[in-house]
Amino acid sequence: MKKCSYCGKEYPDTATVCDIDAQPLVDAIAPDPTPPEYQRLPGRGMQLEGNRWLAVSRSLCTVWMARDHLLLVSRTGYTENYKRFYFRDIQAILIRKTAAAFAGNIVLTILALAFILWAVEVSEAIARGALSFLGGLFISLLLLSLWRGATCVTHIKTAVQTEQLAAWNRMRAARKGMAMIRPRLLEAQGEFPLAELKARLEDQILRQTRPSSPETS
Repeated sequence: MKKCSYCGKEYPDTATVCDIDAQPLVDAIAPDPTPPEYQRLPGRGMQLEGNRWLAVSRSLCTVWMARDHLLLVSRTGYTENYKRFYFRDIQAILIRKTAAAFAGNIVLTILALAFILWAVEVSEAIARGALSFLGGLFISLLLLSLWRGATCVTHIKTAVQTEQLAAWNRMRAARKGMAMIRPRLLEAQGEFPLAELKARLEDQILRQTRPSSPETS
């Protein structure tokens, strides 16, 4: 099936021009659109400059994947910063599980129970409703935290730098992201033999634990 590029009237495949306006015909089924250059990877998180409570600046971080590199995007207000990590240069992606989510879940559970028990003891309807609302709010935050899963800290390492991936601050997002970029890493670097990797790690451990020989004059 073909259609007119000007008026949109449809014609059989054997036709070449439109009978009405003599415009050329094109295929009625449009080709698949070109895939986007970048694909958004799971996860988003805050990158803090300074400490947790007295941060100098906070930027929202996301990770994007292109054909041959990862793009780290940090947004602060109307300003965006970009860092590229080519798959051929990535030496390691380190994911370390933390206890932040577990501690936060305990705090949310205590607050939710405290407000709900307080609401049970209060006789005034307005106060009971307000306390019940706060208890339900903390329960909702607790369920959201449980759904997001355990927290983690993720770093990406190359020969010249090590950068934190603040977007991968949850194990769920980090695992999904790694599953998506693993084929690109293997395509760029090839599959590293497990036996050779084990031998290198053992050699590195031996070098770190071997006592240094005393200097002789």
